[in-house]
Amino acid sequence: MNDSAWFFLIGVLFMLLSLIFIALGWQIWRKRKMDLIISHHCDKVSEENRRAYCTLSGIGVLFAGIGFGLSGICVVFFQSLYAFIPMTVGLVSGIALLAAAGVRYNR
Repeated sequence: MNDSAWFFLIGVLFMLLSLIFIALGWQIWRKRKMDLIISHHCDKVSEENRRAYCTLSGIGVLFAGIGFGLSGICVVFFQSLYAFIPMTVGLVSGIALLAAAGVRYNR
């Protein structure tokens, strides 16, 4: 396989992974499905904080999904390693939001 075929394959895989993350983030955020989060991260979340915890966690997962999607699009069109910058920014911000939700509401 030549390089452009590999970049195309990686871009498509990133976009598929993005759809999974976006769907999970939406379910956590809007539908408040805490069962999609690992149970020991939700054990000590009180009932009144459940909505805020799901919102913050769901948006964090959405950021990661958006980062993967933008990176996949950039990989397909630009075929450069700079295309991984959106993924990195999305993952770092998403993980930061997940960590903030855990520290704030899981006590």
